Amino acid sequence: MLGFLQATLSGVCFWLGFAPFEWGFAPFVGTALLFNILTKNELNRRVALSITSGATFFLLLLHWSSTYVGAIPWLILAFGQAIFFLLLGLFPIQRTLTGAITFASAFTLIEIFRMKLPFGGFGWGRLGFTQVDNFSPFYSLVGVTGITLFVGLSSLLLLKSRSKYVFISVVALSFFLPNFQSSAVSNLRIAAVQGGVDKLGFDFNDRALSVLNRHVDVSQVITDVDLIVWPENSSDVDPVKNALARTSIADLISAKRIPLLIGAVESGDKGPLNTSLLYDTNGKIDSRYVKQDLAPFGEYIPLRSWAEAISPYATNVRDFQPGNSWVKHRVKGIPFQSLICFEILDDDHVRAGAHGTGFLVAQTNNATFGTSSEAAQQLQITQARAAELGRDFVVASTTGFTAHIDGLGNIQEIAPQFEPRALTMNVSAVDADQRTPASRIPSWIWVVMLGLVLLRAVLIYRR
Repeated sequence: MLGFLQATLSGVCFWLGFAPFEWGFAPFVGTALLFNILTKNELNRRVALSITSGATFFLLLLHWSSTYVGAIPWLILAFGQAIFFLLLGLFPIQRTLTGAITFASAFTLIEIFRMKLPFGGFGWGRLGFTQVDNFSPFYSLVGVTGITLFVGLSSLLLLKSRSKYVFISVVALSFFLPNFQSSAVSNLRIAAVQGGVDKLGFDFNDRALSVLNRHVDVSQVITDVDLIVWPENSSDVDPVKNALARTSIADLISAKRIPLLIGAVESGDKGPLNTSLLYDTNGKIDSRYVKQDLAPFGEYIPLRSWAEAISPYATNVRDFQPGNSWVKHRVKGIPFQSLICFEILDDDHVRAGAHGTGFLVAQTNNATFGTSSEAAQQLQITQARAAELGRDFVVASTTGFTAHIDGLGNIQEIAPQFEPRALTMNVSAVDADQRTPASRIPSWIWVVMLGLVLLRAVLIYRR
């Protein structure tokens, strides 16, 4: 019983590393606890303890997914993610330096697998997202995956004094490491608009043009900026085909003479498109990016017949059509990329999008998760991405959190959640050709490296 209590406590510690708590030390405690109990048990019990830790973690972390759809989808998602923790229990882990490295490698591989599988993966809740405030310089070196490995190695603290000194020395080194953020080559004045919605939930845009009109109204106060950014779904009707929406946007641009980036749902030939549209100062669409990495069960339904049997809300989800390429927007000649909502989760996808940009924009719609911690957790993820890539992020959300994050992962400005606001910020644009070391490491390299570590551990155990 004590082992299962410790496993539960480790899951709680993982959760405490994320918003709304953001206790950076807690995941270190969680990994140390889990490592400790796994070294004392046989295969069946290790598996049970690992799943207990994972289930506790994800049930707490992902509770926001039940906000408007009820408990069943939340439970399926949480336990589906917890199953990945099986991998931890499969390996014989001893209370040695090799055992600690094996444990950390297995834990990190679990996160990569969750990020990729199934249906394109769901990388929410990676421990690598929790350490920006404490170890920001490491992000530009090893990325989110490397930070998870580092947190997993906190199990070294349970070993002999020499191992403790190694870990403590690495922590101390982080205070002296330079961050590989590129020097700014230009500065831009950008306004991100948080227009709000009439009501929270999946039917936030039931009244046609309501959300768009809100963003038009808030944008009226903006002056002297280089770009206005609206969030995902800020145009709640197709702004190309709907005459009223088209006129509202044209009138705003005509009055302001400022480029406008909006998030829109367009009507494609085979289904809706989640797009990021950049209008020039003449009101013409200058560039269009179509979201590529769609959210399963949110923007399209895999296994539709099963999903509809489980939740009636699945019948209301129209299958969006994904884009097939990155499209860079430009303002004052500076290229930038929009990452739309959950596109922020996949390492390789984010790195590909960030390549060749001066800064990044995160357009998202958090109205569908009410007053839960989802928005704050997503902002935390974006901070980690900013530190990893060494680029400023302009974050625009319908209901919050709208913010400016610098290339070190620090929040420079933030709008209060649920309060309509035009947040004006000074954004540093870096040389588009500059890349941090972390942005050059694809996930497959981590998989090969960590896989070899686990293979070696198995071979050693069999001798």
